[in-house]
Amino acid sequence: MLNCGDSSKDNNDFSDKDASSDAQKRYGIKSAVIEYIITGSQEGTKTLYFDKWGMRQAEYTRSVLNVSGFSKPINLVNIIDGDYQYMINIDQNSGTKTRNPILKSMDELKGQKGFNEFGEQMLLSIGANKIGKEEFLGKDCDIYEMRNIGTKLWVWKWITLKSETNSRGLEINVTATRINEGSVPKDKFTIPEKITLNEVDLDNIENEMREENK
Repeated sequence: MLNCGDSSKDNNDFSDKDASSDAQKRYGIKSAVIEYIITGSQEGTKTLYFDKWGMRQAEYTRSVLNVSGFSKPINLVNIIDGDYQYMINIDQNSGTKTRNPILKSMDELKGQKGFNEFGEQMLLSIGANKIGKEEFLGKDCDIYEMRNIGTKLWVWKWITLKSETNSRGLEINVTATRINEGSVPKDKFTIPEKITLNEVDLDNIENEMREENK
């Protein structure tokens, strides 16, 4: 949900043919592979694959979280494709299947004209405020801050290229090291074999929590 981005209203990246479907675009580029390094209290790597302007994406994370002298390995795959999101723990051969939260957000923000407006409203909805601009990896990024969770984001074309989080004694930095625009292997969006998925209805959980808090 933190992959957001460029506050520019210039949609020159799109052809006239694409313009009519702007509302179905999360990002300002059609497809890419972005490699990241994770440092601080969590150390490792992450790779983001996406196509269809971000409507299909997969994140592969391998890292180790170090907290108070204890270490926890993290080997996760997060896939968003069509109507569903799959969050998978590779080491445990298990995961959850939920409705795609991006589609819900797009429906709630359907008055927005395209990826620029949608991305901006997404950031505002999670408490982010724009605090500046900076070039990173040769890209003009907007910098957003979420003080409530101690996080700063460097975003380009509504894609997070860099994040810094310092909260509750944890300092975690996720920094892009390479951006490869172009086609993405389709197998990266495939659920790994021998994974047991538990389907979870987040809307029901949210409604139950509201009832309990009345």
